[in-house]
Parts: sequence; structure tokens; C-alpha cells
Amino acid sequence: MKNIIPLLLLFMSSSAWAVMPVLSYKNITCRFVVEGVLVKEQSQPLMTLMIEERLGRFAQIQFGDEQKMIQYQILIEDDMNSPLPESVLILQNLMVGELESSSEVSAKEVTWVRIAQGTHSVSCDLKP
Repeated sequence: MKNIIPLLLLFMSSSAWAVMPVLSYKNITCRFVVEGVLVKEQSQPLMTLMIEERLGRFAQIQFGDEQKMIQYQILIEDDMNSPLPESVLILQNLMVGELESSSEVSAKEVTWVRIAQGTHSVSCDLKP
């Protein structure tokens, strides 16, 4: 049965894909800020992943250098447990050196997210 589900997903019509809100997110633009000062801005497309027989979008952005690892990750998937139709679940992770912050939010039509670790923060615009 587990092998049949991915095959069915491949053959779904484009109209069926349209009802999956996670697929409306295509790109992300993130700003890395330290103590209120913009350090770096970076944009990239979101990758599509298969997660437990569902689709998700993912991005990983490196803001650091050889001296300090600063990594941001975001995963977006349809929120099957939300009472609101077309809601998405957004999981974020920000690692600054050895310190790490994570957040999880469920909402409908999300266009902006933010996460912080101490004086470091990343805010991102989610774009279709």
C-alpha cells in the first residue's frame, strides 16, 4: 500500500494539486539580522519533499562563515490536523554556533515568518 500512494500522487491531475496549499509556496527570501542590523539577505526556491506520503516544501540557508556556523531551515507542509481548511504547518530551526531555536506554527495563507536566537534573528517572506 505504501508504494501505491506515491504512484497515485504522480498521476493526480493538476487541479488536484491546486488544493494542496503547501504547493503554493515556491520561493523564500530571508534576512539575517544581528542586534538590529541587517547582515545578509538571501533568496532561493523551496524544494519539494515527500514526507510520510505527503508533500512538503523545504529550504536550508547558510548565513555564517568558516568562523561561525549560522544555519536556518524551514519546512512547510499541509496541516492535516487543523480545523481551518487550507492551513499549513511551518517548522523553523535557527542554529547559531552551538545554540539552537525551533518554532512550529499552523496558519492559513502565511506570507512572513521570523525566528530568533539571542541577538540573532531571521525573518523570511514566503512567495508564490
